[in-house]
Amino acid sequence: MKKTWVEVLLELPVDAGLRDFLTDNGLTMPAGFTWADAPATSHALVEDLLTCSDVTVRDRVAAKLRASVELGDAAGKQAMFQVSTGNAAALSGLVACQSDMHRSFWLYAKHPDLFDRAGDVDHFERHGGQAQQHDLGVCRRPNTSEPAMTGLRQAVSAFYQREMQCGDRSKAYVMERSPGVFLLSVHVKDLAMLQLEFEGDDLKRRVGNPNIHSVLEYSMATGVTRTLVRGGVKYHQSLLDAFAEHLLGVKVDAQRIKPPTLDLSVLRLGFNVPAAQADGFDVLQVKSITVLSPSSALKLDCTAMASSEQRCVTDLLQDEFPNENPLSRGWLVTAAHINLYYPPEPGKMRPKVVTIEVTRKGRLNLHKFDAEMQGQLEGYLVTLGILQPGQTLSAHEAPPDVETANQQPVYEE
Repeated sequence: MKKTWVEVLLELPVDAGLRDFLTDNGLTMPAGFTWADAPATSHALVEDLLTCSDVTVRDRVAAKLRASVELGDAAGKQAMFQVSTGNAAALSGLVACQSDMHRSFWLYAKHPDLFDRAGDVDHFERHGGQAQQHDLGVCRRPNTSEPAMTGLRQAVSAFYQREMQCGDRSKAYVMERSPGVFLLSVHVKDLAMLQLEFEGDDLKRRVGNPNIHSVLEYSMATGVTRTLVRGGVKYHQSLLDAFAEHLLGVKVDAQRIKPPTLDLSVLRLGFNVPAAQADGFDVLQVKSITVLSPSSALKLDCTAMASSEQRCVTDLLQDEFPNENPLSRGWLVTAAHINLYYPPEPGKMRPKVVTIEVTRKGRLNLHKFDAEMQGQLEGYLVTLGILQPGQTLSAHEAPPDVETANQQPVYEE
Protein backbone atom coordinates (compact mmCIF):
# COMPACT_ATOMS: atom_id res chain seq x y z
CA MET A 1 0.00 0.00 0.00
CA LYS A 2 1.40 3.37 -1.00
CA LYS A 3 2.26 5.85 1.72
CA THR A 4 0.24 9.03 2.06
CA TRP A 5 2.01 12.33 1.48
CA VAL A 6 1.76 13.01 5.22
CA GLU A 7 3.62 9.78 6.03
CA VAL A 8 6.25 10.63 3.42
CA LEU A 9 6.81 14.11 4.79
CA LEU A 10 7.10 12.82 8.34
CA GLU A 11 9.70 10.20 7.36
CA LEU A 12 11.95 12.31 5.11
CA PRO A 13 14.81 14.17 6.82
CA VAL A 14 14.40 17.94 6.84
CA ASP A 15 17.46 18.96 4.85
CA ALA A 16 18.31 21.44 2.14
CA GLY A 17 16.90 19.12 -0.53
CA LEU A 18 13.46 18.94 1.09
CA ARG A 19 13.46 22.68 1.80
CA ASP A 20 14.26 23.50 -1.83
CA PHE A 21 11.66 21.02 -3.09
CA LEU A 22 8.88 22.50 -0.96
CA THR A 23 9.70 26.14 -1.58
CA ASP A 24 10.23 25.61 -5.32
CA ASN A 25 6.74 24.12 -5.47
CA GLY A 26 5.13 27.15 -3.84
CA LEU A 27 5.08 26.39 -0.10
CA THR A 28 5.72 29.47 2.03
CA MET A 29 6.57 29.23 5.71
CA PRO A 30 6.31 31.96 8.34
CA ALA A 31 9.19 34.41 8.70
CA GLY A 32 11.88 33.05 10.97
CA PHE A 33 10.88 29.42 10.45
CA THR A 34 13.76 27.14 11.43
CA TRP A 35 14.52 24.37 8.96
CA ALA A 36 15.90 21.91 11.48
CA ASP A 37 15.92 18.13 11.07
CA ALA A 38 13.61 17.38 13.97
CA PRO A 39 10.16 15.76 14.39
CA ALA A 40 8.68 19.11 15.42
CA THR A 41 9.79 20.62 12.10
CA SER A 42 8.26 17.78 10.09
CA HIS A 43 4.95 18.11 11.93
CA ALA A 44 4.98 21.90 11.34
CA LEU A 45 5.46 21.33 7.60
CA VAL A 46 2.57 18.88 7.51
CA GLU A 47 0.34 21.32 9.38
CA ASP A 48 1.27 24.17 7.04
CA LEU A 49 0.38 22.09 3.98
CA LEU A 50 -2.90 20.87 5.51
CA THR A 51 -3.96 24.45 6.20
CA CYS A 52 -2.56 25.91 2.96
CA SER A 53 -5.23 28.13 1.39
CA ASP A 54 -3.83 27.55 -2.12
CA VAL A 55 -5.34 24.21 -3.10
CA THR A 56 -3.21 24.06 -6.24
CA VAL A 57 0.02 24.25 -4.23
CA ARG A 58 -1.19 21.67 -1.71
CA ASP A 59 -2.24 19.20 -4.40
CA ARG A 60 0.95 19.68 -6.41
CA VAL A 61 3.20 19.09 -3.40
CA ALA A 62 1.16 16.11 -2.22
CA ALA A 63 1.19 14.47 -5.65
CA LYS A 64 4.92 14.97 -6.13
CA LEU A 65 5.76 13.71 -2.65
CA ARG A 66 3.91 10.45 -3.30
CA ALA A 67 5.47 10.04 -6.74
CA SER A 68 8.96 10.78 -5.42
CA VAL A 69 9.14 7.73 -3.14
CA GLU A 70 7.89 5.07 -5.55
CA LEU A 71 11.40 3.57 -5.57
CA GLY A 72 11.77 3.68 -1.80
CA ASP A 73 12.42 0.00 -1.11
CA ALA A 74 15.17 -2.58 -1.64
CA ALA A 75 14.19 -3.29 -5.26
CA GLY A 76 13.98 0.40 -6.08
CA LYS A 77 17.36 0.99 -4.44
CA GLN A 78 18.95 -1.58 -6.74
CA ALA A 79 17.39 0.07 -9.79
CA MET A 80 18.55 3.54 -8.72
CA PHE A 81 22.16 2.47 -8.23
CA GLN A 82 22.06 0.54 -11.50
CA VAL A 83 21.02 3.52 -13.64
CA SER A 84 23.44 5.84 -11.81
CA THR A 85 26.50 3.81 -12.79
CA GLY A 86 28.90 6.20 -14.50
CA ASN A 87 27.39 9.29 -12.85
CA ALA A 88 29.68 10.05 -9.93
CA ALA A 89 27.50 12.88 -8.57
CA ALA A 90 24.38 10.72 -8.55
CA LEU A 91 26.15 7.76 -6.98
CA SER A 92 27.71 9.81 -4.19
CA GLY A 93 24.37 11.48 -3.52
CA LEU A 94 22.58 8.14 -3.24
CA VAL A 95 25.22 6.79 -0.88
CA ALA A 96 24.87 9.83 1.37
CA CYS A 97 21.10 9.40 1.78
CA GLN A 98 19.75 8.02 5.05
CA SER A 99 17.23 5.47 3.75
CA ASP A 100 15.79 3.95 0.58
CA MET A 101 12.88 6.40 0.73
CA HIS A 102 15.31 9.29 1.09
CA ARG A 103 17.30 7.99 -1.91
CA SER A 104 14.16 7.81 -4.03
CA PHE A 105 13.13 11.36 -3.09
CA TRP A 106 16.63 12.72 -3.64
CA LEU A 107 16.97 11.16 -7.10
CA TYR A 108 13.48 12.37 -8.06
CA ALA A 109 14.33 15.94 -7.02
CA LYS A 110 17.93 16.14 -8.25
CA HIS A 111 18.11 13.76 -11.23
CA PRO A 112 14.58 13.32 -12.66
CA ASP A 113 15.84 11.65 -15.85
CA LEU A 114 17.70 8.99 -13.86
CA PHE A 115 14.66 8.56 -11.63
CA ASP A 116 12.48 7.83 -14.67
CA ARG A 117 14.99 5.29 -15.98
CA ALA A 118 15.20 3.61 -12.60
CA GLY A 119 11.41 3.44 -12.63
CA ASP A 120 11.52 1.56 -15.93
CA VAL A 121 14.10 -0.90 -14.57
CA ASP A 122 12.04 -1.37 -11.43
CA HIS A 123 8.88 -1.95 -13.51
CA PHE A 124 10.61 -4.70 -15.49
CA GLU A 125 11.96 -6.41 -12.37
CA ARG A 126 8.62 -6.36 -10.55
CA HIS A 127 6.72 -7.76 -13.54
CA GLY A 128 9.48 -9.92 -15.01
CA GLY A 129 7.51 -13.08 -14.25
CA GLN A 130 5.08 -12.03 -16.99
CA ALA A 131 7.85 -11.53 -19.55
CA GLN A 132 8.19 -13.81 -22.56
CA GLN A 133 11.61 -15.25 -23.39
CA HIS A 134 12.91 -15.59 -26.96
CA ASP A 135 16.13 -16.58 -28.67
CA LEU A 136 17.03 -14.14 -31.44
CA GLY A 137 19.95 -16.29 -32.57
CA VAL A 138 22.33 -13.35 -32.96
CA CYS A 139 24.96 -12.10 -30.51
CA ARG A 140 26.21 -8.57 -31.03
CA ARG A 141 26.33 -5.21 -29.29
CA PRO A 142 23.21 -3.13 -30.04
CA ASN A 143 23.67 0.00 -32.11
CA THR A 144 22.30 2.82 -29.97
CA SER A 145 23.17 5.70 -32.31
CA GLU A 146 20.50 8.33 -32.91
CA PRO A 147 19.69 7.07 -36.46
CA ALA A 148 19.22 3.53 -35.14
CA MET A 149 17.01 4.68 -32.27
CA THR A 150 15.00 6.88 -34.63
CA GLY A 151 14.41 3.90 -36.90
CA LEU A 152 13.25 1.80 -33.95
CA ARG A 153 10.86 4.50 -32.71
CA GLN A 154 9.39 4.92 -36.17
CA ALA A 155 8.88 1.18 -36.57
CA VAL A 156 7.17 0.88 -33.17
CA SER A 157 4.98 3.92 -33.86
CA ALA A 158 3.97 2.58 -37.28
CA PHE A 159 2.89 -0.73 -35.72
CA TYR A 160 0.67 0.93 -33.11
CA GLN A 161 -0.81 3.26 -35.71
CA ARG A 162 -1.81 0.23 -37.79
CA GLU A 163 -3.10 -1.84 -34.89
CA MET A 164 -4.62 0.68 -32.50
CA GLN A 165 -4.71 4.00 -34.42
CA CYS A 166 -2.42 5.56 -31.82
CA GLY A 167 1.34 5.83 -31.28
CA ASP A 168 2.04 8.93 -33.36
CA ARG A 169 4.59 9.82 -30.65
CA SER A 170 7.06 7.55 -28.87
CA LYS A 171 10.16 7.70 -26.70
CA ALA A 172 12.82 5.01 -26.38
CA TYR A 173 16.25 4.53 -24.83
CA VAL A 174 18.72 1.71 -24.18
CA MET A 175 20.89 1.22 -21.12
CA GLU A 176 23.51 -1.43 -20.36
CA ARG A 177 22.20 -2.62 -17.01
CA SER A 178 25.08 -5.06 -16.50
CA PRO A 179 28.04 -6.05 -18.69
CA GLY A 180 26.62 -7.35 -21.97
CA VAL A 181 22.96 -7.17 -20.86
CA PHE A 182 20.89 -4.32 -22.30
CA LEU A 183 17.47 -2.96 -21.40
CA LEU A 184 15.35 -1.25 -24.07
CA SER A 185 12.46 0.83 -22.74
CA VAL A 186 9.79 2.18 -25.11
CA HIS A 187 6.94 4.56 -24.27
CA VAL A 188 4.17 4.99 -26.83
CA LYS A 189 1.40 7.60 -26.85
CA ASP A 190 -1.97 5.87 -26.42
CA LEU A 191 -5.38 7.02 -27.63
CA ALA A 192 -6.70 10.23 -26.10
CA MET A 193 -8.99 9.78 -23.11
CA LEU A 194 -11.42 12.14 -21.40
CA GLN A 195 -11.15 11.88 -17.63
CA LEU A 196 -13.24 13.53 -14.95
CA GLU A 197 -10.90 15.11 -12.41
CA PHE A 198 -10.86 17.75 -9.74
CA GLU A 199 -8.83 20.88 -10.45
CA GLY A 200 -8.80 22.68 -7.13
CA ASP A 201 -12.45 23.00 -6.13
CA ASP A 202 -13.78 22.47 -9.65
CA LEU A 203 -14.64 19.15 -11.31
CA LYS A 204 -13.48 19.20 -14.92
CA ARG A 205 -13.17 16.87 -17.86
CA ARG A 206 -9.54 16.67 -18.90
CA VAL A 207 -8.14 15.26 -22.16
CA GLY A 208 -4.96 13.19 -21.85
CA ASN A 209 -3.02 10.41 -23.51
CA PRO A 210 -2.03 7.39 -21.39
CA ASN A 211 1.38 5.79 -21.79
CA ILE A 212 1.90 2.33 -23.32
CA HIS A 213 5.11 1.01 -21.82
CA SER A 214 7.11 -1.90 -23.25
CA VAL A 215 10.48 -3.28 -22.12
CA LEU A 216 12.96 -5.64 -23.77
CA GLU A 217 16.03 -7.19 -22.14
CA TYR A 218 18.77 -8.60 -24.36
CA SER A 219 21.91 -10.60 -23.57
CA MET A 220 24.73 -10.00 -26.03
CA ALA A 221 26.47 -13.20 -24.90
CA THR A 222 23.58 -15.59 -25.57
CA GLY A 223 21.23 -13.75 -27.93
CA VAL A 224 18.35 -14.34 -25.51
CA THR A 225 15.70 -11.65 -24.97
CA ARG A 226 12.82 -11.16 -22.57
CA THR A 227 9.94 -8.90 -23.56
CA LEU A 228 7.36 -7.31 -21.29
CA VAL A 229 4.66 -5.96 -23.58
CA ARG A 230 0.97 -5.23 -23.14
CA GLY A 231 -0.90 -7.28 -25.73
CA GLY A 232 -0.67 -10.62 -27.49
CA VAL A 233 2.00 -12.36 -29.54
CA LYS A 234 2.07 -9.82 -32.38
CA TYR A 235 2.86 -7.00 -29.94
CA HIS A 236 5.87 -8.90 -28.59
CA GLN A 237 6.80 -9.75 -32.18
CA SER A 238 6.70 -6.14 -33.32
CA LEU A 239 9.07 -5.02 -30.56
CA LEU A 240 11.46 -7.89 -31.31
CA ASP A 241 11.36 -7.09 -35.03
CA ALA A 242 12.11 -3.42 -34.47
CA PHE A 243 14.92 -4.15 -32.00
CA ALA A 244 16.56 -6.75 -34.24
CA GLU A 245 16.33 -4.74 -37.45
CA HIS A 246 17.34 -1.31 -36.20
CA LEU A 247 19.63 -2.02 -33.24
CA LEU A 248 21.12 -5.39 -34.20
CA GLY A 249 21.04 -4.85 -37.96
CA VAL A 250 19.28 -8.11 -38.88
CA LYS A 251 15.84 -9.15 -40.00
CA VAL A 252 14.57 -12.13 -38.06
CA ASP A 253 12.24 -14.92 -39.08
CA ALA A 254 9.08 -14.81 -36.97
CA GLN A 255 9.11 -18.59 -36.65
CA ARG A 256 12.55 -18.42 -35.07
CA ILE A 257 11.67 -16.15 -32.18
CA LYS A 258 8.65 -17.89 -30.78
CA PRO A 259 8.83 -18.32 -27.00
CA PRO A 260 10.76 -21.50 -26.19
CA THR A 261 8.99 -24.64 -25.11
CA LEU A 262 10.86 -26.17 -22.21
CA ASP A 263 10.93 -29.92 -21.58
CA LEU A 264 10.15 -30.41 -17.88
CA SER A 265 9.82 -34.20 -18.07
CA VAL A 266 13.09 -34.68 -16.18
CA LEU A 267 11.34 -33.37 -13.05
CA ARG A 268 9.27 -36.58 -12.91
CA LEU A 269 12.29 -38.03 -11.11
CA GLY A 270 12.77 -35.10 -8.76
CA PHE A 271 15.54 -32.48 -8.85
CA ASN A 272 18.87 -34.30 -8.79
CA VAL A 273 21.66 -31.75 -9.29
CA PRO A 274 24.93 -32.56 -7.47
CA ALA A 275 26.22 -29.05 -8.20
CA ALA A 276 23.46 -27.56 -6.05
CA GLN A 277 24.56 -29.62 -3.08
CA ALA A 278 28.16 -28.63 -3.72
CA ASP A 279 26.98 -24.99 -3.58
CA GLY A 280 25.66 -25.48 -0.06
CA PHE A 281 22.04 -26.59 -0.49
CA ASP A 282 21.36 -29.64 1.64
CA VAL A 283 17.77 -30.43 0.49
CA LEU A 284 16.48 -30.28 -3.10
CA GLN A 285 12.71 -30.58 -3.37
CA VAL A 286 10.19 -30.43 -6.21
CA LYS A 287 7.64 -28.63 -4.07
CA SER A 288 4.76 -28.55 -6.56
CA ILE A 289 4.07 -29.79 -10.05
CA THR A 290 1.34 -29.20 -12.64
CA VAL A 291 0.50 -31.97 -15.09
CA LEU A 292 -1.85 -32.11 -18.09
CA SER A 293 -3.64 -35.26 -19.22
CA PRO A 294 -2.85 -36.68 -22.69
CA SER A 295 -6.27 -35.54 -23.91
CA SER A 296 -5.67 -32.03 -22.48
CA ALA A 297 -9.06 -32.31 -20.78
CA LEU A 298 -7.74 -32.37 -17.21
CA LYS A 299 -5.02 -30.49 -15.35
CA LEU A 300 -3.76 -31.42 -11.88
CA ASP A 301 -1.86 -29.15 -9.49
CA CYS A 302 -0.06 -31.18 -6.81
CA THR A 303 1.83 -29.69 -3.85
CA ALA A 304 3.89 -31.30 -1.10
CA MET A 305 2.52 -30.18 2.26
CA ALA A 306 4.65 -29.12 5.23
CA SER A 307 3.96 -32.48 6.88
CA SER A 308 5.83 -34.21 4.02
CA GLU A 309 9.11 -33.09 5.63
CA GLN A 310 10.54 -31.64 2.41
CA ARG A 311 9.96 -34.78 0.31
CA CYS A 312 9.52 -34.22 -3.41
CA VAL A 313 5.93 -34.08 -4.63
CA THR A 314 6.98 -36.58 -7.31
CA ASP A 315 7.83 -39.17 -4.63
CA LEU A 316 4.54 -38.49 -2.84
CA LEU A 317 2.57 -39.03 -6.05
CA GLN A 318 4.23 -42.41 -6.46
CA ASP A 319 3.38 -43.33 -2.86
CA GLU A 320 -0.24 -42.20 -3.06
CA PHE A 321 -0.94 -43.51 -6.57
CA PRO A 322 1.29 -46.58 -7.03
CA ASN A 323 -0.75 -47.83 -10.01
CA GLU A 324 -2.32 -44.60 -11.27
CA ASN A 325 0.53 -42.12 -10.99
CA PRO A 326 -0.05 -39.50 -13.74
CA LEU A 327 3.72 -38.97 -14.01
CA SER A 328 4.13 -42.53 -15.27
CA ARG A 329 1.03 -42.52 -17.46
CA GLY A 330 2.11 -40.00 -20.07
CA TRP A 331 0.80 -36.82 -18.42
CA LEU A 332 2.66 -33.68 -19.54
CA VAL A 333 4.56 -31.63 -16.94
CA THR A 334 3.61 -28.00 -17.61
CA ALA A 335 4.94 -26.17 -14.52
CA ALA A 336 6.83 -26.72 -11.28
CA HIS A 337 8.12 -25.02 -8.16
CA ILE A 338 11.49 -26.25 -6.91
CA ASN A 339 12.67 -25.46 -3.38
CA LEU A 340 16.40 -25.47 -2.58
CA TYR A 341 17.09 -25.38 1.17
CA TYR A 342 20.21 -24.11 2.90
CA PRO A 343 20.96 -25.59 6.35
CA PRO A 344 19.51 -23.44 9.17
CA GLU A 345 21.85 -20.74 10.42
CA PRO A 346 23.29 -21.21 13.93
CA GLY A 347 20.65 -20.52 16.54
CA LYS A 348 17.77 -20.67 14.06
CA MET A 349 15.26 -23.41 13.33
CA ARG A 350 14.05 -22.46 9.87
CA PRO A 351 16.27 -23.06 6.83
CA LYS A 352 16.67 -20.42 4.16
CA VAL A 353 14.89 -21.48 0.98
CA VAL A 354 15.39 -20.47 -2.65
CA THR A 355 12.48 -21.20 -4.98
CA ILE A 356 12.71 -21.75 -8.74
CA GLU A 357 9.46 -21.30 -10.66
CA VAL A 358 9.42 -22.66 -14.20
CA THR A 359 6.74 -23.32 -16.81
CA ARG A 360 6.78 -25.25 -20.06
CA LYS A 361 6.18 -21.98 -21.93
CA GLY A 362 9.50 -20.62 -20.73
CA ARG A 363 8.44 -18.40 -17.86
CA LEU A 364 10.92 -18.32 -14.99
CA ASN A 365 11.30 -16.24 -11.84
CA LEU A 366 15.10 -16.08 -11.96
CA HIS A 367 15.02 -12.32 -12.55
CA LYS A 368 14.19 -11.93 -8.85
CA PHE A 369 17.67 -13.05 -7.79
CA ASP A 370 20.99 -11.24 -7.96
CA ALA A 371 23.28 -11.96 -10.89
CA GLU A 372 25.38 -14.54 -9.03
CA MET A 373 22.40 -16.57 -7.81
CA GLN A 374 20.65 -16.25 -11.17
CA GLY A 375 23.71 -17.72 -12.85
CA GLN A 376 23.81 -20.60 -10.35
CA LEU A 377 20.14 -21.46 -10.82
CA GLU A 378 20.32 -21.23 -14.60
CA GLY A 379 23.32 -23.58 -14.43
CA TYR A 380 21.25 -26.18 -12.55
CA LEU A 381 18.51 -26.01 -15.20
CA VAL A 382 21.10 -26.34 -17.95
CA THR A 383 22.56 -29.41 -16.19
CA LEU A 384 19.13 -31.06 -16.16
CA GLY A 385 18.51 -30.18 -19.81
CA ILE A 386 15.51 -27.95 -19.03
CA LEU A 387 17.42 -24.98 -20.44
CA GLN A 388 19.96 -25.06 -23.23
CA PRO A 389 23.12 -22.96 -22.74
CA GLY A 390 21.85 -20.53 -25.38
CA GLN A 391 18.52 -20.03 -23.63
CA THR A 392 19.96 -18.29 -20.59
CA LEU A 393 20.37 -14.58 -19.96
CA SER A 394 23.59 -15.30 -18.07
CA ALA A 395 26.44 -16.73 -20.12
CA HIS A 396 27.81 -19.97 -18.63
CA GLU A 397 30.52 -20.21 -21.24
CA ALA A 398 32.87 -17.66 -22.72
CA PRO A 399 30.90 -15.17 -24.86
CA PRO A 400 31.18 -15.84 -28.59
CA ASP A 401 33.47 -13.65 -30.62
CA VAL A 402 31.20 -10.78 -31.63
CA GLU A 403 32.80 -10.14 -35.00
CA THR A 404 32.70 -13.84 -35.91
CA ALA A 405 29.09 -14.09 -34.83
CA ASN A 406 28.20 -11.12 -36.98
CA GLN A 407 29.83 -12.63 -40.07
CA GLN A 408 27.88 -15.85 -39.87
CA PRO A 409 24.35 -16.27 -41.23
CA VAL A 410 21.95 -15.45 -38.44
CA TYR A 411 19.51 -18.27 -39.13
CA GLU A 412 21.05 -21.14 -40.94
CA GLU A 413 19.27 -24.51 -40.83
